Formats: sequence, structure tokens, C-alpha cells
Amino acid sequence: MLAHPQRIMNQLRKRRVCLFGTSADPPTGIGGHLGIAKYLASMDEFDEVRIMPVYSHMFGNKRGKQAPFETRVEMCNLLIKNVPKVTVSEVERICFEKAAAGLNEEQKSKVRVGTADILAMLTTNEPNVEFTWALGADTFLDLASGKWRRTDEVFELVGHRMVVFKRLFEGTDLGKGKINDGKKYEQDHDNLLRESAEKWSKLDEDGNPTIRIVSIPSLTDASSSTVRKTSDEIKLRELLTDDVLSFVKEKKMYSFSDSNISNEED
Repeated sequence: MLAHPQRIMNQLRKRRVCLFGTSADPPTGIGGHLGIAKYLASMDEFDEVRIMPVYSHMFGNKRGKQAPFETRVEMCNLLIKNVPKVTVSEVERICFEKAAAGLNEEQKSKVRVGTADILAMLTTNEPNVEFTWALGADTFLDLASGKWRRTDEVFELVGHRMVVFKRLFEGTDLGKGKINDGKKYEQDHDNLLRESAEKWSKLDEDGNPTIRIVSIPSLTDASSSTVRKTSDEIKLRELLTDDVLSFVKEKKMYSFSDSNISNEED
């Protein structure tokens, strides 16, 4: 019996995985990290969406100020436990430990593992996977303007395939007009985002740009930093899933702890 043509095509094409890196300190609910994960999972072209908690922050002033990596991984697993296609990856820890193998503690403290290192390891270990990088607009603009290490390499390692989610302006101080020329700032930001995407994008096999800018309807101004700074449970129930909030309270984290962690990076 001859195999169905579509089945043959599915077997021949590479598996498609979308990567979403975040500090997840903590991971926010439908208005933040969960909403992004669900949106990416809803995109038909992806077979899997991997959330990748940051292991060791690239910025020295943030290192060691985050909740332990294992704790953030556990919160991410609680966040996506009922979301099909979404998994949590510890690839950043694995990449760091590989780079730090054989070093003493002082030498390990100086190890820097960036996005290019992680992508290089993934593409080597999984040659039959086609990776796409998902990131926020401000992060993408930093990358596109060369503020990251090995910018060209990052784009090349994912074949210039990226999903960029637009920054939320509505409901923020800018969107409410509390900051002078807020509307102009939003327009300038969107124009720069579009120009940067056009500069770095390639065309895929169907002739479509490899870098896509998307608006995620569920996004609000929810942020991890807001969570870390409040113990108001009414507010926290808006920002976190029930499982993550229960975990935070049980472990006495952030504002529920005597020594609060309130770094700014989400």
C-alpha cells in the first residue's frame, strides 16, 4: 500500500520548535508568560514550544539575585501543566555546566553563556529540528541594533526565524498619555520595529518573511517585577495562575519572605 503523500511530507520535514527564553521570576499568568506560551502553541507551524528559564544572567548586577533556577523551573512547569505542545527546558543550565566543566568556583563565576552558545548547542544536538526564536519587541530591537554578543550568529543559527511580540502601550503610562508625546513614541517604536524586522528578515520557502511581528490579545502590563513587589493577593491573582501563587506563598517567596527579591528584569 502506498503511503499518503501528506504523511510522507510530514516525515520528511524537520520538526519545528519555538524557543521562548525568560527569567520566569516568577512566570506570570495569561496576561504575561502564560498568554505568550499559549499564543505560540496555537500557531500551527510549531510542533513544540519550549520555555527556557534563564540559568545565569548575562548582566552581572542581576546574577545571584534571582530565585534559584530549580525553583523557577518548577514554577514554569506548574504554569504550563495543562497547555498542549508547551514544555520547559533546562538547556541553559546544561549549556552553562558544559562551559564550566573542570573550572574552579572563581573561574565559574566568570563564565558567560549567551543566546548564541545555547542555540549552537541545540542545533548541534538536534540537527533535525528547525528552531524559531520568540522574543519581545524591546529585546528584539536590542538584538537587531547589535547590543547582544554575536548578533549575526544568533540570527543565522535560527535561520533568521523569529516571532516578535509587540510591546503593550494601551493601559500603560504611555498609552494613557501620562508621558508627553506618548502616541508619537508608540508610532516611532513601531516604525523602528518594522524597519529592523525588514532589515534582518529573509524569505522562507513560501516567500514569506522569516521574522514576524505579532500582537498577542491576552497581554496586559503584567510583569514579574510587579509580582515580586506586592503581597496584595487580589492583585496577585490577576498576575499569576492559582498554582504558581500557591507555590509562591508556600515557599515564602518575594513579598511573602522576610528578605524580598525585587530585581527589575522579567
